[in-house]
Amino acid sequence: MMNKAILPIFFVLLSFVCFGQSNSVAIGEINNGVYSLKDNQRNLSKAFEWTFKDGTKVGELKVEQLGNTYFLVATCSYQGRKRMAAVDIEMVGIEFVLKEESQFKMCSAVACENCRFFLENNKIVACKCEETGTISNHCHYKTSSATSFYSNYQRAIKMNKED
Repeated sequence: MMNKAILPIFFVLLSFVCFGQSNSVAIGEINNGVYSLKDNQRNLSKAFEWTFKDGTKVGELKVEQLGNTYFLVATCSYQGRKRMAAVDIEMVGIEFVLKEESQFKMCSAVACENCRFFLENNKIVACKCEETGTISNHCHYKTSSATSFYSNYQRAIKMNKED
């Protein structure tokens, strides 16, 4: 009788352990105030490019602090136009950690030479054109779950190990 009562409790606790943990990976660190990425920039670049799925190429990757939040930011190009992407990352100790449930943000230049992310309450909420200084249709903003980015990053790591 006692075993029958313990068995459901065991399964509930097991589900919290198995499903309650989020997938995450350290991608960089801060050392004496300098942000650096680990030796995985090639894999991160591939993850951005594969997430776009349209021929976008990464030119530069860096960790940026915007407000009180950290982002992995990629400066990219697509058909001769500038494009930026950012993924939320967290600071855990001195490491920057990418989590599967993060957000992927994209800012594409439409009729503007230089689009930048626009923040509100330490979150990227839009893009604005540096030339006009306004949020408008000159820059296209999109946000989505970073699940595919995270999966693409894991795939790039796996492919690198197989080479």
